[in-house]
Amino acid sequence: MAGKLRRGFHGEANEIAESIRAELGLGNFDPLDPWKLAAHLDIEIRKLSDIAVEEPAVSCLLEGDDKSLSAATVFRGSKRCIVVNDAHGLPRQCSSICHELAHGLLLHTPAIAFNASGCRHWDQEMEDEADCLGGKLLLTDQAARGLVTRNVPADAAQRRYGISPEMLRYRLNMSGAERLRQRKSRQPTAHR
Repeated sequence: MAGKLRRGFHGEANEIAESIRAELGLGNFDPLDPWKLAAHLDIEIRKLSDIAVEEPAVSCLLEGDDKSLSAATVFRGSKRCIVVNDAHGLPRQCSSICHELAHGLLLHTPAIAFNASGCRHWDQEMEDEADCLGGKLLLTDQAARGLVTRNVPADAAQRRYGISPEMLRYRLNMSGAERLRQRKSRQPTAHR
């Protein structure tokens, strides 16, 4: 997931996540539905399986493994459309959609996805920023720290926020909640 981010980016991403959540009528502790956010932003989401019916050549992308295409943003003029691999589980689809929505919210400049040789081309800084904001959209820093403070079991947190175990670990680490958990576990328990 995310590498080193530019100075001040976490604060900027928190502000964007809070602002978007407010527009949707959500607080920092509420689960976010990526499809509703996409609709709010007037961004269509298409399933890869539906596209494969129209264009059978893309059916080779419908894989459920970690190396297969998760999602991509496609442009028709200035209009964005997100294509999501619906062969993946719902938590991964949510993460992938939020990652793509984050690119748009951050006004990242669209780029060609493949070079002339057919090799994947990407801007690592933009990808790291989209990972960070996409994660904050799904699970805010405040909510991540609240999970630790209230000792919410991982499986319950994953169900509530519709996220994968990997996304939960990532957000606990990136939000500082994991450090909070470690401090709590080192504190001696009071005897009565």
